[in-house]
Amino acid sequence: MKLSGGPLGAAVLLAAATLAFACNGSSDASTDRENVVASPEGAGAGPGPGSVATKSGLPCDVSEVLRTKCQTCHSAQPTSGASVSLVTWSDLQKDHGGKKVYELVKERIHAESGRMPPAGQLTDAQLGSIDSWIAAGAQQAGESCDQAEAPPATQPFECAAPAKTIVLKAATPFKWEDNSKVDEYMCFGVDDVVASKRHVIALGPKVDNLKILHHVVLFQTKDAMSNEAQPCTATASAAWKLITGWVPGWGNVELPPEAGYPEEGTTHWVLQIHYNNASGKYAGESDSSGFQLCSTDQLRPNDAGTLAFGSSRFKIPPRTPKYKIKCDYKLGDKYKGVKVFSAAPHMHERGIGIVTERLPGGTGSPEVVIGREPFSFHDQVGQPVDKSLEPGDVMRTHCTWKNPSDKEIGFGENADDEMCLNFLYYYPAIPDQVVGGVPVQTWTTPASPLPLHGPKCEEED
Repeated sequence: MKLSGGPLGAAVLLAAATLAFACNGSSDASTDRENVVASPEGAGAGPGPGSVATKSGLPCDVSEVLRTKCQTCHSAQPTSGASVSLVTWSDLQKDHGGKKVYELVKERIHAESGRMPPAGQLTDAQLGSIDSWIAAGAQQAGESCDQAEAPPATQPFECAAPAKTIVLKAATPFKWEDNSKVDEYMCFGVDDVVASKRHVIALGPKVDNLKILHHVVLFQTKDAMSNEAQPCTATASAAWKLITGWVPGWGNVELPPEAGYPEEGTTHWVLQIHYNNASGKYAGESDSSGFQLCSTDQLRPNDAGTLAFGSSRFKIPPRTPKYKIKCDYKLGDKYKGVKVFSAAPHMHERGIGIVTERLPGGTGSPEVVIGREPFSFHDQVGQPVDKSLEPGDVMRTHCTWKNPSDKEIGFGENADDEMCLNFLYYYPAIPDQVVGGVPVQTWTTPASPLPLHGPKCEEED
């Protein structure tokens, strides 16, 4: 799976993650930008091509960290619900909730829980740049900094003939009516009728209003849903087939030439859109965001599919610094010739590690399919994978959490619940199978709570 501008993320796939402080902010940002000069190509010490010389009032090393790690959402006009701008010295001197913004930045880059940017994203040198500047009094600087121009929130969507572009959007724009709310989830359906089978070979967002748009998730379903957007929950039905999603900073998705998502007869698409108004300033704002698909009748050799490995049956004890489980799922005959081409792990705030391994033949030496240790709730991205699966293989998923709270925590969609899911994208797709109303094979089966069909799990030291 080729991902233009960023990898496919599990956070959006369940629509359960938020981008917290890095994408939780406001507007009213002053830019304080002076002497912004386009640089001629090849100008020795000046900015390079596609760069600008900018005087923001921040030291250049601090400005560069904020630009590359924070300003996807915390831009001069914050997007995706972000509540503060992190562009200029004036931005960081503002009061926010009783503290200066730069004080909040220092707290968040070192926080044990909910760190932003996520743990491992900032080098020691980058952390040192911000820490030293704040320790010295967060003084205004007069230097002009060479900075590359910020990338656009979305990339152009290409769908070359004879393929056709399909746009999925609601009949009526969503309008933010209630400023007492911070989050709103809306769902709507779009039916696409085709005369013969087609493959969707590329997908991308159709973004309208980044002031309130937080993320979008795309599904296929068995039943039609109204094209009028209606409130829905943060997590979709397990009966919906997960396809893809988008958050700011991520790009379009191009499938490998061996596979495509099928459309045949009437395809019921469902979009779940998360809107955020953390600043409380966007009453009256409207949005018509959706998704666009590139569909072709030049069929690929395989249909693409999604599987979730891990577990939805666990209880994390209270006051536990480290709790780990191991879940084994043995692959049956239907997994013959399955090829995994991308994967994305998903946990919540207390997750600190998730790894899925393949044990060839069930007893062979474990080989990592995908792992994220340390795991961060605020950095849930996927990556390309090149693994073949065979019947008899065991897929082993390790999940590790810390639980400093006084309550036991189990599986669930809310922020206070937890998850242990590794999403694998693969081909050829395995058909769903339901026997007597019991889902024997769906994308959720390898993590199912049903003891006869799901994984075998146990605690680990």
